[in-house]
Amino acid sequence: MAAADAKPGMLTKLDPLRHHKHYQPDADGNRSPYAGGSSFMERVAEGVASGMGTVAFVVIGSLIILGWVLINGAIPYIEHTFTALSKGGQFDPEPWILLNLIFSGVAFYTGALVIIAQKAQTRTDAANEAAAAAHRDELAQFQTDLLQQNTKLTEEISAVAKKLTTLIEDVHNATCHK
Repeated sequence: MAAADAKPGMLTKLDPLRHHKHYQPDADGNRSPYAGGSSFMERVAEGVASGMGTVAFVVIGSLIILGWVLINGAIPYIEHTFTALSKGGQFDPEPWILLNLIFSGVAFYTGALVIIAQKAQTRTDAANEAAAAAHRDELAQFQTDLLQQNTKLTEEISAVAKKLTTLIEDVHNATCHK
């Protein structure tokens, strides 16, 4: 029985996620914009953003940097550094511009992906709040209906009790003579 077919105050078996239909695919089978982002880039952004800030991200990033340093000539650099240090020279004479560029790029993409993912999450949060509000309203209406039914039943019981009292008095008067 659908909720629309239910009589007020009548207990029915309702879908507990009926207000969260925004997670289901639409009639054409398209994915929900709330289930992982509405576009490919939003889904990628959420995936990347959820992976950042983890130990694995730091380890992989560190390995990339270490690999870059080794491939870029770390051994000649180390020899040059020891020679320069032994003669009172600089520890890091190279500007390491490419490494700074990589860090800048990572910061740029991290910021952009986090913002994209946050926008998608904000949209999902708004839909979830609307669904929760609809659920609260439905529960409040159900409770109001139950209270009205309870009041009606109480009034009917009171009327029956008054009739019963009258009948008892009539039976008593008819059977018990003073």
